[in-house]
Amino acid sequence: MDLQHLQITHRDILSDPEWIALESIDEETSHFIFDDTVLYGLSERGLVEARGDRWRVTDHGHEALSARTP
Repeated sequence: MDLQHLQITHRDILSDPEWIALESIDEETSHFIFDDTVLYGLSERGLVEARGDRWRVTDHGHEALSARTP
């Protein structure tokens, strides 16, 4: 079993991999190291949305990023 699946998710709390993925999408990183599971999880929480073949951070996602950044 993958450790990623052992994490307990909470709607308002981002795990480190989720935060890194969200930040990478926001910075339009061309080399994305996570699989689609992370993207769909972020999408289900309203943090990102698909736009054609690319993903973009939603307003809610930007709020989550700014809340975690000191």
